[in-house]
Amino acid sequence: MKRPTKMLEQFKEIPPALLSVLLAVVIALLRVIYDKEETSAIRIGLEAILCGALAVAAASGVEAMGLDQNWTVFIGGVIGFVGSQSIRSYANIFISRKANGK
Repeated sequence: MKRPTKMLEQFKEIPPALLSVLLAVVIALLRVIYDKEETSAIRIGLEAILCGALAVAAASGVEAMGLDQNWTVFIGGVIGFVGSQSIRSYANIFISRKANGK
């Protein structure tokens, strides 16, 4: 049996981008199940996959902005917690404001 300290050390060796995706998927699954937003297993799975894909995109953005890679883990958690529908709504608001010159 592995000691918790060894497991924690191995956990720290996971690349931040992969950890971000895993965190987004797990949090999204738990959020959707807890909130009872969806009853279909397919829609629950799709929400988790969408959040994971958004986390991958965010990880690329973090790298492009020159931020520390550990930010990707935080962003992945936020994406999983907020959800893909909210991210889409925020993106639509942002784009419409930019298009209107505000």
